[in-house]
Amino acid sequence: MIQIINTRNVFLVSVVIFTGLLFVVPQAFIPAELGNTILTVIAFLFGIIAGFYIVVTTTDYNSVKNILATEAAGWISLYQNVAIYDKKAADELALLIDSFIRHSFDFEIIDYAKSTNDKFRSVEKFMIELPYNKYFDTLHGVIRENMGSIVTSRQQLTVLGTKCLSAFQWIILWALAIAFVFSLYGLRSGEFFFDLITVVISSSAVLILMLIRDLDLYVWNEKTFCFDIFENIFKSIGQLPYYPLDLIEAGRVKPDDKEYRVGKYVDFPKSMERTIEIRRN
Repeated sequence: MIQIINTRNVFLVSVVIFTGLLFVVPQAFIPAELGNTILTVIAFLFGIIAGFYIVVTTTDYNSVKNILATEAAGWISLYQNVAIYDKKAADELALLIDSFIRHSFDFEIIDYAKSTNDKFRSVEKFMIELPYNKYFDTLHGVIRENMGSIVTSRQQLTVLGTKCLSAFQWIILWALAIAFVFSLYGLRSGEFFFDLITVVISSSAVLILMLIRDLDLYVWNEKTFCFDIFENIFKSIGQLPYYPLDLIEAGRVKPDDKEYRVGKYVDFPKSMERTIEIRRN
């Protein structure tokens, strides 16, 4: 599981640390003429590279968000159409979809498509074996289109299921950020306004790095585009919303449903099996 870091807390901690450094780091230990040149070059490089990384990660992030919404809509449409086509088959499909979506919560979005192939094959096999009804010929075609849309979405998520930034790129970004902050502290004159600006800019640099990380891992604003859309699928197939207990305890999601299911690991990490209990707010 990805270690989720609260961006606001990191920013506040960085403000405290950088404020403390004002009393530790000596003033003007870099010559002004040389320091200004170095600061200008580093600020330019950091701004260009960080800006480029933000654009790249945001592009993939938005793509994943839209694809997940499309896939979720495909699951809902698939169930609704099968319910018209064959009510008994729809009841079985609901259980398969429920199992699939619950299983998907065991993985991060970046690993979602690759790690849920086994459960997806169960749904795919069921749909392939769905008996043909000549009286619902058109609807049968629509059902196949729904399934095709879901398969397409999963293939796209598989392609996007890798981090945009490599370890080398992160090293370069962190090195520039550290050099940028180092230059700011090295040029301090001791005036309150300059010290204030130094702390604010240094903390903002950390905030930018955290933003890029969250975008790269697809965890920024995850409740809206990850948890909420999957919970809509549960409701659409007649099942209670479901949340893994470990995600609740980690503070990544806070159920606001009147009644919902909670999944708790039986023997993690030896087993991925979960027991399910119903809770009420």
